[in-house]
Amino acid sequence: MKYVTKWDGRREPFERRKLLRTLLRLRVSEAVAEEIVDEIEGRLYDGIATKEILELAFGLLEERKPSVALMRDLRTALGGMKPQPDFEEYIRILLRAKGYRVAPNRVIQGFCVTHEIDGIAEKDGETTYLEVKNHSAPHILTPFGVTLAAKAKWDDIQRGYEKGVNETSFDRVLIVCNTRLTQHAKMYAKCIGIDHIGWNTPKGEGLDAIITETDLYPVTILKTLNAEEHDRLSEAGIITVDQLLDRGLDKISMKESRKKELMGEAERVLST
Repeated sequence: MKYVTKWDGRREPFERRKLLRTLLRLRVSEAVAEEIVDEIEGRLYDGIATKEILELAFGLLEERKPSVALMRDLRTALGGMKPQPDFEEYIRILLRAKGYRVAPNRVIQGFCVTHEIDGIAEKDGETTYLEVKNHSAPHILTPFGVTLAAKAKWDDIQRGYEKGVNETSFDRVLIVCNTRLTQHAKMYAKCIGIDHIGWNTPKGEGLDAIITETDLYPVTILKTLNAEEHDRLSEAGIITVDQLLDRGLDKISMKESRKKELMGEAERVLST
């Protein structure tokens, strides 16, 4: 059995299915994904870094689908988004695509103090308070303090509702982030009834699965997009690749040749 070295130095057995899942997210056929994983398994050595495996996979995939060369891996792309307002709005966009009615962030008076929340989502008669967190480093775990603060806000807002201070009652709290919760935070959230969507969390139904299901990719998936261009798109409210294509770049300060390049890359990425 070959072992891989994780980002934090931990060693784990190589899991073929994880790599397959990563490739299938890029909409390659199962046959092509299996072929690539077979080739990578033949190159594995004990202790290989997971980052090296991912680079190998993308290199082999680019040979079969050149448009993949235009894309960052999704985990890195999410970490490259601005936490506010881009990532918060991005989560609201994804939830709308999943059938929720979503209101933007707002300040609500609790019984003791006011609280800023990241959105209100409604579906099937339930009202959900959204707590959204984004980490620039995709492997950083979301800490216990986030769940603790969410519970405190929820309690104070609910008490305010019961005392007639506000008119908003929440049935549940949903924490959405681009990573996973720490084990301590996960245990606490489960115990007190706070839901969580993160990277492959819940398993097979996490943030990554929602993005591939809806085809709503962040503009940061475009590998050639630099920081200055990203800032200009952000200022124009362009967060997703499909927004870039729908709205165009006419009002963005950028060379015309570069606009054409970006539009072309966006079209090829979505076709992938």
